[in-house]
Amino acid sequence: MQEWSLNADLEVLAEAIREARAEWWAAQRFFAEVTESDLVDQAIYRLEAAERKYMYLWKLARNRQQKDGLQTQACGGESGLRSGTCGQ
Repeated sequence: MQEWSLNADLEVLAEAIREARAEWWAAQRFFAEVTESDLVDQAIYRLEAAERKYMYLWKLARNRQQKDGLQTQACGGESGLRSGTCGQ
């Protein structure tokens, strides 16, 4: 399992968010289609876990974007971030 942090690459994080959203949708479909009572608990667990994963990654990406925006302002623009001269 991938461990995420505020330093994760945004493109990689965006792909993980897309995958997590697909997992969440699949869990929603599974929950909606479950007919056996023995599978209801599993469906609920999958649905809640998928939703929490998606929301966690989304929040992490949002915080990362805000962090990058603050660093960009403090460095005087994108060039400081790309060259690695800011924040070191």
